[in-house]
Amino acid sequence: MATYRAAVIGTGGVARNRHIPAMLASGRTELAALADVSQEALSKCAPFGAIPAYLDYREMLRQEKPSVVSVCTRAGSHCQIVVDCARAGVRGVLCEKPMARNLREAETMIAECETQGAKLAIGHQRRYKEQHQFAKQLIDRGELGRLVALWGSCPPHLIEWGTHYVDLMLWYAGDVDFVMGQISGAARPGRGGYPEPDPAIGYLHFKSGAIGVLETNLVGRKDDERPRVIHVRGERGEAEVMVDGGLKYCTAESPAWISPRLAPRDGFLLEIENLCDCMESGQEPLDSGRDGMKALGVLLAILESARLRGKVALPLAQKENPLELLERESK
Repeated sequence: MATYRAAVIGTGGVARNRHIPAMLASGRTELAALADVSQEALSKCAPFGAIPAYLDYREMLRQEKPSVVSVCTRAGSHCQIVVDCARAGVRGVLCEKPMARNLREAETMIAECETQGAKLAIGHQRRYKEQHQFAKQLIDRGELGRLVALWGSCPPHLIEWGTHYVDLMLWYAGDVDFVMGQISGAARPGRGGYPEPDPAIGYLHFKSGAIGVLETNLVGRKDDERPRVIHVRGERGEAEVMVDGGLKYCTAESPAWISPRLAPRDGFLLEIENLCDCMESGQEPLDSGRDGMKALGVLLAILESARLRGKVALPLAQKENPLELLERESK
């Protein structure tokens, strides 16, 4: 198997704690460079060794010519960086979630990567985790029967955290045909450079006929006490899958709850190695750019439903962030 020159753009916490260690641990990547607009952030990477560091990621792309890049900046900068990586000849781009601020940016990222022949993955690394792999296998084998309902409870904010929940729900149950959403009417600046609602709730109707509910900001609980869980119910069984942690399930044949012992899997390491494999095979990553755009589209459709006060069909026609439109309309 080939080893690829790799780089990380944005060296904040998720890069230092997850992406950089995963690239160093992988036999598929040789970490060749780091880039960040902050010298302080780059200095915090000193424990990883003498890795060339740049304050300008474009200069890093020109000088180091990496084949694989992790984009670990905030969502507001994802589109331009991913486009620049693809045009610079990067063959595999792993972009942290949420994918973008709006669907226009997401479409631009996908189109440019496809034009340049680059594989694009979005940081929904929980697809690779042991409890979600097990739940997916239960569903695919039909042990839960036809899916009837899914419910997800996540911390704020809807886009920042909800992207993992929606991505997993789509992976479990397939595409959504329409949503209805409600928000409090209040929004605050999100870390990704876009407004975030707090709280929010979304009703999802899947093409399969299953229904889903996603809610954020449960009243009366601190963030670290919130149940981070996806409950999946089928006609013949159900599963309670912790977003981070284990799972339990029961079926018509085994009505008592079963909590299987699962070997832990490093989702960040596996998504990097999957991206390298896909660069060679031509297949799409498990957490592909198009899958990331579907999750973003559902989340933005929840906001668009709240803005329009009605049912919103998928795929979403609105290419801008509905909360930004709502803010402008209220002035």
